[in-house]
Amino acid sequence: MMKICSFGETLIDFSPLGVSDNGNLIFERNPGGAPANLAVSVVKHGCEASFVGEIGEDIFGDFLRETLKREGVDTQYMVVNPRYKTTLAFVQLDAQGERSFCFYRNPGADTMIETRDVNFQAIDECDLFHYGSVSMTNNPARITTFELVRYARQKGKLISFDPNLRKPLWNDEKEARREICHGMEYCDILKVADDELAFLTGCSTLEQGARELQKQYGIPLILVTEGGKGSHALIHDYFIDAAACNVEVVDTTGAGDGFFGCFLASLLKSGKTLAELTGDEVYQMLRLANAAGALAVTRKGAIPALATTAEALALLEQNPQ
Repeated sequence: MMKICSFGETLIDFSPLGVSDNGNLIFERNPGGAPANLAVSVVKHGCEASFVGEIGEDIFGDFLRETLKREGVDTQYMVVNPRYKTTLAFVQLDAQGERSFCFYRNPGADTMIETRDVNFQAIDECDLFHYGSVSMTNNPARITTFELVRYARQKGKLISFDPNLRKPLWNDEKEARREICHGMEYCDILKVADDELAFLTGCSTLEQGARELQKQYGIPLILVTEGGKGSHALIHDYFIDAAACNVEVVDTTGAGDGFFGCFLASLLKSGKTLAELTGDEVYQMLRLANAAGALAVTRKGAIPALATTAEALALLEQNPQ
């Protein structure tokens, strides 16, 4: 079975659950963190996944590790640091279910992971190495991220990157843009949301922005997500569109991770290289990934909301194209 190694942060999302009898907002503890979410999504779609990241020696770290293990993710390469606490994020939802975050992470254990703490066997045994930009916001995690990415490239691994822009975690937008652009220098597959694409390129259309990034960084496959409008892919000079599935939005947390995990699993299971993929095959992968992402927004939380392949296929039957 093909395996993905996902590196970065895992944290607690405290998601709004309702109002107490005293009129106070109630928050529910949910496991999250984009790379961890993606690892779970990959497993739910039929591939193996390991997660590499650092947690605190506290009740939240224990909860996250046990959750990932229960979901079938290989947790043997996770690092426990007794000196720092596990990162927390409080999620606010607007009327449309769109979320914003308030982070408790100064520093969080995820930012303190050092290269010497990582067992490189996690990369040696994987087929694809995945990373995001949240681990680039602070050192030593930033240094560690790029050292692991360079190692994965030296080992000939397929590499995927999700910028996952969280502006409050950066010192300023200039730093965020610089480090994310650095991250794009190494990847074979980029997944970028429409607002992130605008942030990185300033282009007026999604296709123009994707082509600009592909021209500048030589990325073979670029995926662009557009929420309820669907997703797109730029590969072999073709810009492919795939419509979204119609669902009722409850909470958008984890939707992009559900989408990307599903797509990467479909790619690995196909047994094809990026050069061998046809436009129709990419389209079908987008459609399934759209369904997986759509199902995630119908449920609260990130990891608890992630869908299986069977659930995504069932939704596609309700949304024929």
